[in-house]
Amino acid sequence: MNKKVAAFALAIFAAQTVSAEVEFSGFVDMSVFSDDGNASMSLDQFELDVSTDLGEGISMRADVNALGPTAPVELEQAFITYDTGEGLALTVGKFLSCTGFEAAEPTHMYQYSYSATLVYGGYQNGVAASYGSDMFGLYGAVVSSVWDGAETDFSGDESDVGFEAQVALMPVEGITAKAALAKEDEQTLINVWGMLGTGPLTVAAEVNSMSDWGAYESGLGYLGMVNYGLSDQVGVTARYSAIAWTPIGGGDDDETSEITIAPSYAISDNWGLVAEVKMLTVGDADAVTQIALESLLTF
Repeated sequence: MNKKVAAFALAIFAAQTVSAEVEFSGFVDMSVFSDDGNASMSLDQFELDVSTDLGEGISMRADVNALGPTAPVELEQAFITYDTGEGLALTVGKFLSCTGFEAAEPTHMYQYSYSATLVYGGYQNGVAASYGSDMFGLYGAVVSSVWDGAETDFSGDESDVGFEAQVALMPVEGITAKAALAKEDEQTLINVWGMLGTGPLTVAAEVNSMSDWGAYESGLGYLGMVNYGLSDQVGVTARYSAIAWTPIGGGDDDETSEITIAPSYAISDNWGLVAEVKMLTVGDADAVTQIALESLLTF
């Protein structure tokens, strides 16, 4: 892995001599995790991000990462963006779905784990257009697959193409609301979420509605989260989320829910610790306790 990362970085440094300034960033994510008493300790993710502004509204970004100590280094996303300067932008390449409140990377999470209603789109190959102002935003994308980042076939048949669209509203400072539609073949996701941030308090809520989802006719998921900063270094997050799936042909719903408490501590501007206790309930089984301690270093 080290050889691959070094070769990649060397190539970028070489390109720097003939292009604009290149910026590097990334993170190292490690954790200790206990799932109902079964404990483990590992490097969860290493990521190196490269970006550059080529001028005249053109920029590019590429992220490479490894998920775990034995995983191969992979290209997570790489895209080129053209910004007209009038709020309109065009993106081409492999990029992240617009759906979902919870972030794809641990650096933007309020806690260690993901919610029970994680049905968002993933990293996608395609083209996207966006328009934004201080109070309003529009987004649309045509991709080879909404949920499978390895899918690249693009036949032109509507059933083989994925689509995403989103409307964002920021009516006043501290309030954000977004509604998105993602569709591939007949599989459909409607994702709606809102967030209020005022001072040390952040409150968010989300609803996901799914249809034609494999073996399920439909599904409904929801999330509620509160984060409060006790000081510049200490914060705490509380989250509840659940999802219910209705099988094709009827029958009882498949249900999952969780309750999470996650205090955090910032050792420095780029090194933080997150502790988490989650009670996870799947179906009629008893709740299972999951405990984690995460170390996240950014650079």
